[in-house]
Amino acid sequence: MWSFRFDDLTPSEATIAAQEIERLGYPSLWVPEVGPTEALSLASQLLEGTWSLTIANGIARMGDRSPGAAVAGHRYLQMKSGGRHVLGLGLGGALSNKAEPLSIATSYLKEFTNLWEENKTDDTPSPLVCLAAYGPKMSALAGSLTLGAHTYLANPEHTKLTRSAIGPDPVIAAEMAVVLTQDSQVAIEIGRDHLRKYTGSKSNQRKFKMLGFEDKDFLDGPSDRLVSELITFGSDTIRDRLTAHRVNGADHVCIQVLGTQTLQEDLESWAVLSHLVL
Repeated sequence: MWSFRFDDLTPSEATIAAQEIERLGYPSLWVPEVGPTEALSLASQLLEGTWSLTIANGIARMGDRSPGAAVAGHRYLQMKSGGRHVLGLGLGGALSNKAEPLSIATSYLKEFTNLWEENKTDDTPSPLVCLAAYGPKMSALAGSLTLGAHTYLANPEHTKLTRSAIGPDPVIAAEMAVVLTQDSQVAIEIGRDHLRKYTGSKSNQRKFKMLGFEDKDFLDGPSDRLVSELITFGSDTIRDRLTAHRVNGADHVCIQVLGTQTLQEDLESWAVLSHLVL
């Protein structure tokens, strides 16, 4: 599961929702850092309230914490949870659109690795770190300095390109957005509304062009073609696209349900989805 909802929930609501995801049989929960909640504090709350669920930050923003703070937080959460925390790191919107994002990420990850080695003890679990990556250079960096890449707004073709860039061994955890409806027009409108948040980002625009899209597909509002490639709807199509991600090299697919307005709607959607994919 991948969900924006947790960034706005109270601690008790977040715990209840995570426990329901665990009860439904999902092996992991990915949560972003875009709203008022600090990423590692949220991860700590979710780990505290669950027993077997892996909690992954997708992503914790590099610009909001030093490498030392990221090391200290991840190390503590790994020890607290018995190795159930995945620290997904990424530049976030602000750093992604600056010059030399690859250089920024490289320096950060190298310092993270050095500090982890300096501070580890015999009872410290290994770090579980991945990097948000869109293009081939960032994917290659993810493969060389972390366990692998977390991709977002990814279709199976993007997963194939990422596998080519990252090599055969590193992990690819691909996010896949879905709408639980059979109505194509409803799904397109929900998908278009979702994509509008991303089309102004230079890093996303580079990714779209890498996949064969043109300026008209995103600068004039997300085109039907862009929406159809990046947003999946309909039971059979959801299963088929999930399989396509795996065939093209994804080790793990993080499914985000779109079109819900409340936590209760999320809970209902996650239950429906569990019967389709688990």
